[in-house]
Amino acid sequence: MVSFGIKKFFSFHGNALVDAPVVGPKFTYLSKLQFFHNAWDPIQEGYQKYSGQIYKVVGNDMLVIPNKYVNELRNLPEERLSSMKAQIENFQGLYSTVDVFLEGNLHTRVVQSKLTPKLGTLFPSSCQEIEYALNKELGLVEGQWAPTIMFHTVVRVVAHNFARISLGFPLCRNEEWLRTAFEYPESVFRTVIQMRLVPNLLKPFIAHFIPDAWAVSRHLRKAKKMIIPVIQRRRQQEESSPDYEKPYDFLQWMMDEAKDWRERKPENLVHRLLVLALASVHTSSMAATQVIFDLCARPEWKDILRDDIAQAIRRDGGWKKTSLSKMWKLDSFMRESQRMNPPSLRFKRSVETDIVLSDGLVLPKGAHTVMPIVPITMDPSINEDPSTFDGLRCYKKRLQEGHSNQHQFATTSTTNMHFGHGKYSCPGRFFATNTVKIILVYMLMNYDFRIDEEENKTGVRPPNVPAHEYLFPNPHAKVFFRERTEREKKLYSGEWEG
Repeated sequence: MVSFGIKKFFSFHGNALVDAPVVGPKFTYLSKLQFFHNAWDPIQEGYQKYSGQIYKVVGNDMLVIPNKYVNELRNLPEERLSSMKAQIENFQGLYSTVDVFLEGNLHTRVVQSKLTPKLGTLFPSSCQEIEYALNKELGLVEGQWAPTIMFHTVVRVVAHNFARISLGFPLCRNEEWLRTAFEYPESVFRTVIQMRLVPNLLKPFIAHFIPDAWAVSRHLRKAKKMIIPVIQRRRQQEESSPDYEKPYDFLQWMMDEAKDWRERKPENLVHRLLVLALASVHTSSMAATQVIFDLCARPEWKDILRDDIAQAIRRDGGWKKTSLSKMWKLDSFMRESQRMNPPSLRFKRSVETDIVLSDGLVLPKGAHTVMPIVPITMDPSINEDPSTFDGLRCYKKRLQEGHSNQHQFATTSTTNMHFGHGKYSCPGRFFATNTVKIILVYMLMNYDFRIDEEENKTGVRPPNVPAHEYLFPNPHAKVFFRERTEREKKLYSGEWEG
C-alpha cells in the first residue's frame, strides 16, 4: 500500500502503479511485437513461474490476475470493473466501430430477456436455415466427394442463421446483407490486429492508411442503407394499422426494448445489429470449424458422436430443441476442442475505481486486468494429462454425482472462462452453443468429411493461426465432403428427420 501511494503521488497510472514482475521485454512496443507472434509463451511462463501471484506481460499493458481472485471479482458492478470498456479497447473501438456498445446496453438486455428465453421457439427456424445454408454452400453432387474451404463455408452458414434470427424470413436470404455480415467481422478483426501494433499517439494518423479500417466503415454504411428502411417501414406499419403483427426477430425486439431517443435511432439499431454479427458469426464459426478439424484428425470419433446424437433424438421422440441438451458426448467433444484450440488466451477487464482485494492487493483505477484462461485449463492439477485430447473428458466429469449440470460447453467456472465468468459472462453463449451444435448435428448425420489428402497427406489437423492472444482456425484449409447414403443415415438416425 505504501509503494502504491508513492507511485500515485508521482503520477503513475493504471498498471504502472502495481508492483509485479514483468515477463518478457519491459519495453512495451518490443513486447507488443513479440506478443503478436507468440502470446502463449509469456502468459504460460508467468503462470508457471509466479503461480498464484500477479504478473505483467507486454510491459505494463497487461496485469495478469491468478484465478484465486475470480470469485472476488466476478460480481463487481460494471461501474467498478468493466468488461465492456475492456472489450471495446481490445477491439480498438474507435477504428473498428464497435464503440457503439459504450452508448448503452440495449443489446445485452435483449439477449438476456428475449433471445435466450426464446431459443426453444427459435429452434425450428435455426434448423431450417442451417440445413438450407449447408446444402447451398456445399453444393454437393450425389455420390461424389467435393472440397470446401472449411472456415469460409462455416462462416457463411452461421451468417445465414444469424440473419434468420435477427431479421427473419425472407430478408435473411438477402445476399447483400449476408455478404456484409460475413465481410464486416473479417474487416474488423484485420483492423484490430493491425491497429494494436500501432503506438497510441500514431493511431489517428495511421488508421487513414489501413484499407481494412476503410472497409469497416463501408460495410457499416451498406448495412444502414439496407436496414434503416426496414425499421422505418415497420414503425410506419405499427402506427398505421392496429392489426399489424410484429415480426418475431432480434431487430424487432431491440426496437421494442429501446428506452430513449439514442437507442431508438435507426442508425444506432443497425450499428448494434452489425456489431452483434461480429460477436455471433465469427466466434461461433471459429468454434464449429475447430471441432470439424478435430473430427477430421480423429475420424474414429464421428460414429461415437453420431450414436450420441441418434440416442438423444430417439429419447425425445424426434429432433427437438431439448435433444441438444441430451447430447452429452457431443457437448464434451466441443468443450475439449475449445480447451485445446481456444479462441483467446485470456479475457480482460478494465478497472474503473480503485479496488482493494481481501489480501490487501490494490487494483488501481485505469488498470487493465486479464485472466490466464488457457494456462488454467492446461494445468495438470485441474485437468489430468492436459496435453492429451480426450473427447469424453467433460462427459466423464458430468457422470460424477452432483455434476450433471456442470462441465458443459456453455457453463463457466473459475477453471473454465472462455465465455468469461460471473455477472458479465458472455450473454450470447447459449445461442452460440445451439448454433454450433445444430451445425455439427447436420454435418455428422448427413455427410462424411475428411481432410484434403493432397494438401495434408499425413491427416494431421490443419495448424491454427495465432495473432496476439487470438487463435484462429486455419482460414485456407480444405475439407472434402460427401453426402451420406440413405442407408448410412438410417443406420444412426433412428427418428432423425433432418
